[in-house]
Amino acid sequence: MKKILQLEKKYLISILVITVIGLLLRYYWIITIPNVLESDFEGYYIIAVNIFNNLGFTQWGNPVAFQGMGYPLVLGLFFKLAGNTDVLTGKYLNLLLSVSTMVVLFFIFNKLFVKKTAIAAYLLVALLPNYIAYNSVLGSEILFTFFVALTVLVQFSEFDNRLRYPLLGFLIAFAALTKPYFIAYPAILAVVEWLRSKSVKETVIAVLAVSSVMAVCIAPWAYRNWIVFNAFIPISYNGGYVLYINNNDYNYVGGWMDPNEFQVSEEFKAKFVEKGTVFPEHPANTEKLYKDEAKKWIFAHPIEFFKLGVIRVKNTFFNGAQDVEKWTMNEIIKDKDYFSAQNLRKLSFFRAIIDIIIYILSSFGLFYAIVNLKHILTGIFQRSSTIGYRETVVTLNIIFLMAVFFVTEGQPRYNFPALFFLIIATVACMETIIRNFNVGISFQRLPR
Repeated sequence: MKKILQLEKKYLISILVITVIGLLLRYYWIITIPNVLESDFEGYYIIAVNIFNNLGFTQWGNPVAFQGMGYPLVLGLFFKLAGNTDVLTGKYLNLLLSVSTMVVLFFIFNKLFVKKTAIAAYLLVALLPNYIAYNSVLGSEILFTFFVALTVLVQFSEFDNRLRYPLLGFLIAFAALTKPYFIAYPAILAVVEWLRSKSVKETVIAVLAVSSVMAVCIAPWAYRNWIVFNAFIPISYNGGYVLYINNNDYNYVGGWMDPNEFQVSEEFKAKFVEKGTVFPEHPANTEKLYKDEAKKWIFAHPIEFFKLGVIRVKNTFFNGAQDVEKWTMNEIIKDKDYFSAQNLRKLSFFRAIIDIIIYILSSFGLFYAIVNLKHILTGIFQRSSTIGYRETVVTLNIIFLMAVFFVTEGQPRYNFPALFFLIIATVACMETIIRNFNVGISFQRLPR
């Protein structure tokens, strides 16, 4: 008993030390590496400042719902709590959420792995450069990952389903309000629950319970959008625009392109004039125009759509850490005094290390998903499953995120919420390799 208590004490001390190291690295980054707000991140900040000033969800004087409202709402409320709208204050919110996510991930790893392996996975999370660097970015990535991690932890928990399902509905709803594509997550939950229980009744109850709570949580925002835009917009109205920008005759990069570079028909332009705007503007009432045009192109060009999908997945998971340089340290890159050979060498070395890490995690993650997908597909139609519940959850989350990026848009920063799943997959693969290697060594040592 004494030895067990000593091991538990060492285990908890190790976790505490790793948490402190992760916290200090994140804090060091946000106070020493300068960056500026650009693109989506500038938009989030403007909306959060307007919330702080009691102007609601507005941007440049107009009500908006172009993106998920989750992050600007939380950031705006945090500004109110802090009493200021300093960018550094927003970074402190990220620091709080990032360390909280670390703690949640520790509990997940503790359920998935033996203690030594859990420590290794937790150390990866603490030291992963992406998880450190994004504390400087006022974007939805850290908040969304926090909600996703909590969702997975609740899935792995064993308490009463009467509490578990509503809690899942609540967490999935707020994750969806942060990243709208997560509204489709109940479909993943349905497959997971079916493979776990093999009961139509239990699966239907789970999905209905989760979806009902989700609907209740999302309804106030959908009602606000109905009043403001006179249209049914559950979360945001950028889905059709993003789908069109990434699926057309002129897109070859698998990512965002300036729509002014596209040649569109006069008929398509006329539809925008009827809506009181011009292409490529994208107010709420043009959402269906973009979505219909994108769907028409996809159905007419399935091979080209497949090519773009593959490019998007590659851009997201196999393009290194281009996003870390682009978004989290862009002020350094824009400083002309920085461009000495020595500084550029440092930056290239830093990028090389992160790129290698991302390539390794993505490779093991894809391998893990492909291997387990076979068991999932066969398990759907068999009386009993040939794959464990936890492997199912991790695999389907990786596949779900890949599928989203395959259809919509791909860029390195979108892999952020998938990184901890990739870490789980990598650690699980390494654990299997080491175990089989040790078994092989043991067999070699047996007397012949």
